Parts: sequence; C-alpha cells; structure tokens
Amino acid sequence: MVGEAAMAKDCEQDLKLEMVGEPETILPAGPTPATALFLSNTDQVLVIPVETVYFYPANPAKPADKLVETLRDSLAKLLVTYHLMAGRLSMNEQEQRLEIDCNRKGAQFTHYTSGVSLEELGDVTLPNAAFRALVPTKFDATVVFDLPLLAIQVTTFKCGGYTVGVMMSHTLFDGPAAIEFFMNYAALARGEGLVCLPSLDRTPLKARDPPRVTFDHPELIKMSDLEQSNPFSTAESASAEVVSLEAPIKHVTKVFPFTPEMIEILKKKALEGDVIKRVSTFEVLAAHIWQSRTKAIELPEDKPTNLLFAVDIRKRTIPPLPKHYAGNAVFAASARDVPQVVRDMSFVEAVQRIQEAIARVTDEYIRSSIDWGQIYKGVPALAGGFFLSAWWKMPFYEIDYGWGKPIYAGPIVTPLIEFLLLLSNGTQDGGCNLIIALEPEQMAKFEEFVKAALLIFHGTGYFEWLGVTCDP
Repeated sequence: MVGEAAMAKDCEQDLKLEMVGEPETILPAGPTPATALFLSNTDQVLVIPVETVYFYPANPAKPADKLVETLRDSLAKLLVTYHLMAGRLSMNEQEQRLEIDCNRKGAQFTHYTSGVSLEELGDVTLPNAAFRALVPTKFDATVVFDLPLLAIQVTTFKCGGYTVGVMMSHTLFDGPAAIEFFMNYAALARGEGLVCLPSLDRTPLKARDPPRVTFDHPELIKMSDLEQSNPFSTAESASAEVVSLEAPIKHVTKVFPFTPEMIEILKKKALEGDVIKRVSTFEVLAAHIWQSRTKAIELPEDKPTNLLFAVDIRKRTIPPLPKHYAGNAVFAASARDVPQVVRDMSFVEAVQRIQEAIARVTDEYIRSSIDWGQIYKGVPALAGGFFLSAWWKMPFYEIDYGWGKPIYAGPIVTPLIEFLLLLSNGTQDGGCNLIIALEPEQMAKFEEFVKAALLIFHGTGYFEWLGVTCDP
C-alpha cells in the first residue's frame, strides 16, 4: 500500500491536482428502504473495484461553472432509485454469505482542479499511470465492509474540459447494468427523466434448493484450492485488508492495436474451408490471442490452459432475466486444453473452441454452475490461463451529462497478468486495442506470434505493426 500511495502522490503532482474542499458523502435525496439485498453467487465472486475514467472536452457553448453542482445533485437523486449503491457490503452470519446492507451510508464525491489542460495529457486512449489520480483512491477504510460501493471524482482542467473518475464495486453491476446506471445518471444531469427503471432483485439467479450440479465445471476452482495470488477477490477475503491487484514489477504492459483490416484478415481465415459459417470479431480475436499467448508463455504441458470470457446470460436463462436486470448477469465461459494442443491446432479449430464455449452456456449449464458455486464457493479458474474482457462495444461514449460526449471512456488499466482487456481505440472505426501485461521476454514472443500469424494469413508487407509500451 505504501508504494501505491507514493505512485498516487506522484500522479497528482504530474497533473497538478488540488482537492476542492474534502471528500463528501452523498446520501439519497429521498427515503429509501432499509433492507438487506441478496447477492447471487456471481455477485459474491466479484468483490473487486472497477475503476473507469471519462474524458470530456471543453464546451464553448456551455460554461462548466454548474458542472460539479449538477453532478453532485443528480447523484443524490439517482441514489433514491439505486439505493443499494449508498449501502455497504456486510456478512450474513446465518447464511455465511455476503449481502448489501442498504444502510444509507452514502457514496463518496470529490472535486479536484488540475493545473494542466487535456491537450497536455497527450493521447488519453492509451494507459497512463498518471490517470490513476483521476479516480477515487482515498477512503477512510481499511476493510471491504467500510468501503463505499460507489465513489466519483470530478476533475476540472484549466482548458474547461473535465473528467469523471469512478470507483464502483463489481458486486453492484456487470457492464450492461453499469451502462444503464450511467445513462440514468446522465439523463438526470441533463434535467430529464430516467432512461429505465433498474430491476435490483438478484434472486432470479439464486441457487436451487437443493443444489443440483449436472455438468462438470472446469472453468471454476474450489475455494479450498484457491491460491492467494488469484486476482479475483472472494467473499472469504472480505474481512482482509484492502490489497493492491497490480502485477509484479517485472511485468510490462503493452497496447496492441487491431485495426478493422486486421480483424477482417482473421475473419476470412476463420471462414476458410466453409467449416464455420459465421464468425464474430470477438471470436476471432479471442482465438488469436489464446493461441499467441499460449505460445509465448512456457506452461506445464500436463495442465490445461484456460481462456475465460464473459457471456451475457440475460436472454439465456429460462425464463429470461428482467430486461433491466441490475446485477452481474454474466457467465465465465471457458475454452481449455493442454498447451501443446492449443499451440498446434489450426486457427479455424481455435475459433470453433470459442464458439463451442459460448454454445455451452445454456440455462441448465448456468443453473448447474450457480449450484456448483453454492456448494464449493468457487471462483473462475485462472491458473495457467487468463480472462479476456471485451469493453470496446459498450456505449460508454454516449454518456452525456449535458456538456457533450466524452472523447475517451474506459477503465483505468492496471497490469493484471491474468486479466486482458479489449478496449475501444477511441475512433469507433471497428478496431480495438488489446491491453496485456507479461514479462519482457514473454511480451516479445507474444508480439512476434500475433504479428506473424496476421502476416501469414494475408501476406508479408500488408500493414505496419504498432505496439505501445506503457511505463508502469
């Protein structure tokens, strides 16, 4: 924690930040129910903070003097509808599981000013350690139970632009539910009504009684077998001190851009031989990254390498979940095999593995997984593998608080070696950026394999490969 605090201080100095007043506690603007909110087994796993930042340019037609007040007041109004976000995690001692105590302890709101302009920050679409200072990191808490579930930091720049930095517990929402929250927040800030009413009830994803595990679930690992180094926090760690999730110092983080042309090359290769009839951008990227990373990292040949990725299950359950289900309605699908098989299989076969993993996510498979978690308190099995998270299609760029849309919106990137991100490239042209952290030697090999395959698929000299190394 000392090193993290020092880094945050350096970042604040780089951005010439000054806090305006003290962090405020924002309470719901009206009455809210004092209840305990049930958390599904998927919610239980995701006791981790999600940090995002949104960069907004100056709007000459609308002065920003009312910006901070508008965002503060709109948040208080929104917390009436999303009352769980003003609560805290707590442990239900009788059932020995986490829940949200809707106790109105509030969300945190902070205002900073910056002595630099957005233009001086350079390309805000690339990971930058200085951007850590744009999201809330200072809390009067040392354990998960004392942390606010939502914290917002508004930073106003000398050019008139601003950023909205958000720390939100993943226990609250998955990506689609978070998007709806921000759309509602923005609508209130613009003086409009809510875009939609969230369905906060998580019991549609409650385990069956008694639990019935009807499938093997190699994508999950029992809590008893979990290593402390696993980047996913759990209900068992909720009473532990808050820890950093950053990668070891020997790892480097790099951005790999995939242009629309590169993605089209991969799709054409996947469709060769007419074995596969249709293919998505995510499927070809996931297959390509899985094979390239497996080739670059020396893994035990007798242990499978897992590729895990999130599948939205809102329309896959029977009956379907409520349209505006506000929880974690995602399932960790898995493609896995021993390293030699992954390295040697054709690209078409690798894509088929991704598609088969998606197809396995049926209602019964979902229910079996939930029940497995009820019995074993398991988490995603990342040992020897990785989780690929796709953010680039989420409409974060539509979040307009009344001063215009963001020029960049996405997560604050921390170099987690088992967590890879596909992010927008800032142009919305159909391309995206891969953010990955590896040891230097592994990174060199990974880049070689990623590039070599594309060149082989299309032919030498088609494109100039651009890789951006991010200093820790």
